[in-house]
Amino acid sequence: MPKVPRQRLATSIEYAVSDRTPLDYLIIARELSASRAKKPIKFLAMGSDILKLKREMRETLAPPRTGQRAWTFSQAAATSDLLDLLAQIIQWYITHRRSPLAEESGDEDTIKSTSAKPMSDAAFVESIGGVDLSHGTEFQQKVWRYLISDCPGVECRSYQDLSMKLFGDSAHSRAVGRACASNRISLLVPCHRVVRRAPTMKDNKAKPRTDEDGYRWGRWRKEKLLDWELEEGLKTLSVCGLAV
Repeated sequence: MPKVPRQRLATSIEYAVSDRTPLDYLIIARELSASRAKKPIKFLAMGSDILKLKREMRETLAPPRTGQRAWTFSQAAATSDLLDLLAQIIQWYITHRRSPLAEESGDEDTIKSTSAKPMSDAAFVESIGGVDLSHGTEFQQKVWRYLISDCPGVECRSYQDLSMKLFGDSAHSRAVGRACASNRISLLVPCHRVVRRAPTMKDNKAKPRTDEDGYRWGRWRKEKLLDWELEEGLKTLSVCGLAV
């Protein structure tokens, strides 16, 4: 009698979308859990069009058609803590810095309180349940884990520096860049902190960079994040011979 393949159950993905922030809208997704245990974040993206963000989420998380389990997507219920987690992420990575939201208030106490960081980024990521990096290759996961734990905003590195740090030479620079481009969890896996070497006179004839170059969610968002995170803004990068 022929063996009947076992059917795989559909897995539910819950997601939530933020109100507009200085970086536009954020969408976050994770596997829906029937228990109180926190499931790791599977997807976190930024964009100006909510419908496009939802489509990107589905296309990114959908498994290949090889008999793997299917995904179903549903907006997080009002009782879900995913909405609270999204608010915490926005507070931690966006409004707690000296961003327009804090500066426009004109309140020094607000600026000081929103700039305080009681824990590291890595500890914060762990406190909200972590991130799911299982979709990446061993190489990609090594890059992503380093960015989460060892690359704070004040220590931005070039792709060459990161290759040297992780693999002992700069030969893997392009692969590091591809790993950053393949990251599907913005902010929590802070690939915006990996930058390029500033172009030399010889490089000036190269094709002009567009807003989408160098960052999956738009170069202007990368610039804004770094401008908030670095004490002297983007000037710090220039002094170090780096550029967005």
